[in-house]
This record gives sequence, structure tokens and C-alpha cells, in this order.
Amino acid sequence: MMIEEQPKWVPYSIYIATYHTETETEIRHRHLEMIAQRFGVSHAGDLNDFEFIKGSFVNRVKAISEGDTTCFLIAAGSLQTKQNLIPVPSFKEYDEQISAIKEMLPSGPDFECALKFVNVTDERGAVMFLKKYLKDDGRSLKSAGLIRNYVLVTIQRQNIGSTPEHTREMLILQHGTDADAAPGEVWALCSDVCSLATFSGEMSRLYSERRLMFDQMEASENSTQIRINEILAQMRRPVDEIQSSDLEEMLKEITIQFSRLSTLSNTMRRDRVKAQVIIRKTKDLLKRWNERPFDDNATNSTSTIDFLEGLTAPFADFIERIEALTAQFNTVLDSVRTYLGIRQQKMSISEQTSSKEQLVQLVNLQETLHKLEVLIVAFYLTEMARIVFVSLLSPELLSADLLTAAFIPVALLLSVLLSRMLHGKR
Repeated sequence: MMIEEQPKWVPYSIYIATYHTETETEIRHRHLEMIAQRFGVSHAGDLNDFEFIKGSFVNRVKAISEGDTTCFLIAAGSLQTKQNLIPVPSFKEYDEQISAIKEMLPSGPDFECALKFVNVTDERGAVMFLKKYLKDDGRSLKSAGLIRNYVLVTIQRQNIGSTPEHTREMLILQHGTDADAAPGEVWALCSDVCSLATFSGEMSRLYSERRLMFDQMEASENSTQIRINEILAQMRRPVDEIQSSDLEEMLKEITIQFSRLSTLSNTMRRDRVKAQVIIRKTKDLLKRWNERPFDDNATNSTSTIDFLEGLTAPFADFIERIEALTAQFNTVLDSVRTYLGIRQQKMSISEQTSSKEQLVQLVNLQETLHKLEVLIVAFYLTEMARIVFVSLLSPELLSADLLTAAFIPVALLLSVLLSRMLHGKR
């Protein structure tokens, strides 16, 4: 029988599970059809919400899709309780109804929650029932709060080490509501728990997808830190001992590490934003509950937010540690820049020294040339004078040689004066 409005019967045992789905039909249609066929439910219409009767029990199966998450709600109640609520029902019989349906759901949900509904006389009756229930089942109370006319309780198993973080067990203790109003209020509360399960499932999946990175962060951080220290040790060597190939290899490695850290940081930042959106939606829902403390216990709202924020904390820690590594790589880059600056300064000084040496050599060469110029000019003047003397004193050649020898100092003096005059004009 297909239903469009909330059932008029009270669910005493409820199971909620959320799954990640790539497409809307992947889980919702296929598994709902399997359940409908197994229990002979006509599915001429939409199978997202249907109920069927099995013996004296009535069962409801509902699927809710939000984004890429599908939430299944399976509930079992009794048709005989339409007018009279059962004070403390036998949960075993209702749980058997749930188990038979749950077998056809996929394994490994992102988050699952089991709820039990109990009708009590008042808040004192709720306290007495809780003490007995927890003592008989060997469990402890994790959180509890008053929501309208209900006490919503979250149970903590004693063997917490074997309990998955994505599993929750809760009790809905009703008091002060008549039989006719109870079903609508219980279903409304179940709908809210479905939304909380969806949010918790999304957060658990988000955390699980990055858990390997969280677990490997310590080892990766240590190895990266060791490599940073090695590079810094190499950079502390004298500049002359660092080869260009070593520097090129360092810069290449730093570039690769920067790229890797940037990718990791951006991924974690994106996931952290998703987590913050989930927490914001959860807080908006819990705010509508206006939950009040019950018997000095932590409220379910506080417990739920603490759980979600606990899964979010590793994202923030990861980002901070990545930023610390990035800052150290910036220190390495500063060392490389310092090294390059020192090396360029030395090259500049070396070039300046070489330029000065070349300048001195040029000055010396120029002075030598000047001297050569004087000698050459003196030689030409002397030769010209000798020619003149020979032509004038050809009969007395010996006298011409003497005059030529005597003219040499005059030629040198004249060549010096000519050289100074020429260089002075330049």
C-alpha cells in the first residue's frame, strides 16, 4: 500500500542507514524493488515510501535522497497500538521485523542508527526506565535531552573499542502525549534523526576518504623535515663548493615539493569547507529542537556537534602542518636566494678586479707605446738630419756623422715635445 502522509501507527523499533550513491537509481530503486518483491508489496507507483503488514506487525520502508546520499528508514510497529500505546514493548519481536528487511540493504553504510520508542508516564518514569534498561543491557548513557514531550537518549556501549564511530543507538522516551498525537510527533522526530544521520554519514565518508592521508601525515612530515634539513646543511657549505648542478637539483626538488604541498593543502581546504557546511546544516536543525538538558546529562545536540567537530579537527591540523612545511621550504628558498646573491656579488667583484687589471695593462701598454713613439720620431728626425748633413757636407763625411750623433739628443727632445703636443690635443 503506497502512502503519502505520515502513518497513524507508532514505530517501536526504527533503523536508519545512509549510503553514498553515484546515481539516484543505484541503491534507492534497486533495493526498494527487492524489498517490495520480497514482501509482496504492489509497486505500481513510487517506491520511495511504502508500508506493508506482516502478521500482527506493520512495517514502513522509506528512502530519502539528498545530493549524493541516500538515507533508508525502516520502522516496525503494531496495528493494535493505534488507540493505546504499549508502555514497554517487547523490542525483540520488532527488531526481528527490522532485521528481515535490513538484510536486503547494501552492506557497509556510511552511518547507521537504531532507535527504540518507549512510552513512559513522566520524566521520573523516564529516569527509572533508563536505569533499568542500561543496567540490564550493560550499557551507559552518552547523552540525553528533552525535545518537546520526548526524552531523546543516546546510548554508549561499554565495549567502545569494537563499536564503529558511525554507529549510534538511541531511545525515544515519550511522556505527556496522548495516543492520537504520538505517531505524528514520533515520525517528525524520526525524520530529524534521518537528517542528522545523513549529515553524520557525509562527514564520516569525508573523513574516511582522507583518513589514510591523516595516518601517513606523521611519517611524511618527518621524511620531508629530514630532507629540508639536508638541503639547508648543503646550503651552509662554502659557496665555491656548491656546483651549479647541485643548485639546479635542489631547485627542482623544492619545486616538486611545493607543488605537492600546495595540492594537499588545497584538497584539505576544500574538504574542510564541505565539513563546515555540514556542521552549519546540523546546527540549524538542532536549533529547531530547542533541546533542554535532562537529569544533568550532556544534550544530544552537544554530543552530535562534538562528534562532527571531532571529525573536522584533523582537516585543520593537516592544513596547519602543511603550512608549517611550506614555511620551511620558503626558508630553503631564502637560502638559495642568499647563495645566488653572494655568488653574483663575488662574480661582480671578480669582474671588477679583472677589469682593473686589464686597465692597468692598457695604461702600461699605452705608456710603452708613447715611449716607442718618442724613439721612432727621434730616429726619423736623426735620419733626416743625417741626410741633410751628408748632402751639405759630402766632402767631409766624418764631420756629418759627428753632427748626426750630436743631433740625437736634439731629436729626442723634439720628439718628446711633438708627442706631448699631439697627446695634449687628444
